[in-house]
Amino acid sequence: MKHIGSSGVHLQVLCVLILACARHGDNAAPAQAKAGARSLAASDVGELGPLIPFHKDAIGAGLTIDSFGSPRICFWMRPAEYAGTDLVDPGSDPVGQFKPAFDQLVYGGYPFSDLLDGSVKSRIKADISRDNAQCFDLDHPDAFKNTGKFLVADLTADDFALNAAAFTNAGARGGGLNYNVFCSGNAALADGRWVIVGGTDKIGNAGTRKVNIFDPNQGSWAPRPEPRVKSEFEVDPSGTQFQHGSALDELNTDPPDPSDMRYQRWYPTAVTLPDGRVLALSGTDEDTSVPANAAATKVRQPVPEIYDPSVDRTLALEDARKLLMMYPRSYVVQTGPGVLDWQVAVIGAAAPPLPTADMMSQFDPYTYDGKTYQLDVLGAEAAPNRDLPAEDHWTLVATASIAHDDGAGAALWTLDDVGMPSSQKVALFGGTNGRGSEASATVEMIDFEDAVPAWRQGQPLQLPASQNNAVVLPDGKVIIAGGRAGRGSTTVITYAVQLFDPGTGQMQSLVETTVPRHDHSTALLLPDASVIIMGGNRTELVPGNSDAGVPVAQIYRPAYLFRGPRPVIDRIPTAIAYGDRFPINISGDNLTIGSVVLIRLGPVTHNWDWGNRYVRLSFQQASASSLMAVAPLRPASAVPGQYLLFVVGADGVPSVGRLVHVGN
Repeated sequence: MKHIGSSGVHLQVLCVLILACARHGDNAAPAQAKAGARSLAASDVGELGPLIPFHKDAIGAGLTIDSFGSPRICFWMRPAEYAGTDLVDPGSDPVGQFKPAFDQLVYGGYPFSDLLDGSVKSRIKADISRDNAQCFDLDHPDAFKNTGKFLVADLTADDFALNAAAFTNAGARGGGLNYNVFCSGNAALADGRWVIVGGTDKIGNAGTRKVNIFDPNQGSWAPRPEPRVKSEFEVDPSGTQFQHGSALDELNTDPPDPSDMRYQRWYPTAVTLPDGRVLALSGTDEDTSVPANAAATKVRQPVPEIYDPSVDRTLALEDARKLLMMYPRSYVVQTGPGVLDWQVAVIGAAAPPLPTADMMSQFDPYTYDGKTYQLDVLGAEAAPNRDLPAEDHWTLVATASIAHDDGAGAALWTLDDVGMPSSQKVALFGGTNGRGSEASATVEMIDFEDAVPAWRQGQPLQLPASQNNAVVLPDGKVIIAGGRAGRGSTTVITYAVQLFDPGTGQMQSLVETTVPRHDHSTALLLPDASVIIMGGNRTELVPGNSDAGVPVAQIYRPAYLFRGPRPVIDRIPTAIAYGDRFPINISGDNLTIGSVVLIRLGPVTHNWDWGNRYVRLSFQQASASSLMAVAPLRPASAVPGQYLLFVVGADGVPSVGRLVHVGN
């Protein structure tokens, strides 16, 4: 049975999950019992399927759909530019052992991370040799094969062999990747490629200047100069044939390229702009040339930069400095009627008192507040003093009760009958205020379309949590998965999948998983309107037994998929221009339509949505089988790129999403 892409339902997912659960009821019991799913109908809470073997950690991940309608998920982990056996010897140890030569030649003697590099190790020995970047073909006949298990520790090498053929290399060997894009900023360009801003140079907090470009449909990376450290390691991985260039010399790890940013960035945000360029914000860096002193050299990058893919160059906005949190939550908003009337809303600025020099060695020494600013990007770019350091072009518009650092976010836009915003809502879920603060259960929403935008609280999360994930569904509600509060012995993990209704501000707990999903987990909407939940550090997926952890995914099928027939999209344009009115032909047994929506495709990492917003369009239903929808009038409402278009019945049941390109 073949899995159908964007033009049909995920039949294989549905059938495999149903059959697997029926065959393996005992294995299913732990997850289902925790969720109370035995007493609640799937039409009320949805259904969380069994574990799907994944063959690397999906720390950064994105959905892409090619011109033939075939979907795939591409993803990566640390160190993304190497294969697992470059740093790990499978050996006889249960999960393999680190190679000291890699530590010396590539990390310059900085120690391996038992948490992050340790995730490359695996008791599934066949997976260690794979690239640390992979693509998962959802149309492959083996893609969703599983044995119906719900406990990570129960999975075996035989389970992982079932769908191994659906995963292909997309890193150093498979796609030509030369840099570690772990902890980078990710965004989708107008043509569907992904721009990867910054990343990791050897250790946490040390960034790179690189702007890497990935074509997810081809699984390949745009050429960037191969660092000396990497090229010499590939020739002589033992370090015994010749003297290698030192990894402590930045020229050997991040050699200059014309496309480079001016500043190195680790944990930066990347925002696709209405003109197709990409804004880079924040990020951290350290001088790693002297290991004993590296942490004391930490800096937070205050200067925004713009990357222009048409010329493959960046431009620094020195006049628009601001100290922001790492991965600041940032969204393009329409500020007036014109095509150039837009700014970038940013939540989470550094709050006084700023850290002293002796505090900089901490992972994140800053505290943050909920101040919400708008950056006039075009004004900063056009200013005559653009190259002079200043903190201009920022306007304070509102203040949230917390900064929502490390909290999930969702962008929900509604357009009127001419394609202009009638609401521009952002919802944030949990998170912290940075250094020393506890995770919060606070949920807040703001509408930038209001005359005086203000944050308003909704019903809180089930538990205080940061490092959770949010996915907007076609019906406009938001799935929140996972998260945690505290670390070590004080950790409280949220196993619940929750549903937030922006219309009422209410939160509903749905089902629960047995898999911890917090740091480095990811979640994506699939074309059939289900949600795939992935990632997390392999070493943390079986609490108390890091060797037992293996990468897994689960499919959550929302309740609307159990409530009757779906509308069927028969025909839509493959591309829509701003201001268009375009036809949609539908069929099936659900022909009373309540909404037509666009949801942007793009990569996610580190628990937030990267601007992959939900856009509800105005439409008229001319007949039972014919709709006429109004495209966004201005690019700020739906920045150019690839989107899934859903038709949603008046009963809230969505069609399968169809790929459209938005942009002139």
